[in-house]
Amino acid sequence: MSDRVEYWWISYSTETQPAEVTFRGGIPVHARLIGTRDLVAAASIELLDRLPAAPKPVFERAATPAPPAPKEPTSPMWLIGIIVLTLLYWFSGQIFDAIK
Repeated sequence: MSDRVEYWWISYSTETQPAEVTFRGGIPVHARLIGTRDLVAAASIELLDRLPAAPKPVFERAATPAPPAPKEPTSPMWLIGIIVLTLLYWFSGQIFDAIK
């Protein structure tokens, strides 16, 4: 059997408090008082009224789009760039003299 957790108003030590009640097979096992870490045995509490479920978000978060896959260098532009840089390196002296 799995445990189910619900939120209830409980009466404990002559006070009414909200608590997180753990049920096992439909039977309360223990309660954790909201705002504390104390666990209280189910035999020492009285369930008064179930609290409403937590509100669901009105706007669902949009799934973040997956980043685009990197492109493989299929174009010959990188080869042309290397050739241009090589030619510039070889003839830079002659180009500088022609500009002068």
